[in-house]
Order: sequence, then C-alpha cells, then structure tokens
Amino acid sequence: MLELLANKGYKRASAAVQKENYAVKMYKKVGFEVVDENEQEFIMSVELKGA
Repeated sequence: MLELLANKGYKRASAAVQKENYAVKMYKKVGFEVVDENEQEFIMSVELKGA
C-alpha cells in the first residue's frame, strides 16, 4: 500500500493505531513514527520513499 501511495505522488501516509494493538511494532518497523497520541491511540506517520 505504501508503494502504491508513493507511486501516486503522495508524500506521507498516516494511521491511527490503538495503543494495545500489536501492529504498532509492525508500523514502526516499516518506518512509521508516533507524531501524536491520545488516551487510546497513537497517531503515526511515515514519509513515503520516491514521492
């Protein structure tokens, strides 16, 4: 999906991920960083390569 977005010209992608979700580690592994948070979620963002 990230590759598809980059190929379409998008520069960044973001996701809201529940703090307890095991996918937080996966997102971090592919380059997402926590840019904000609330009581329940991390707001994560990644710069897309090739965009």
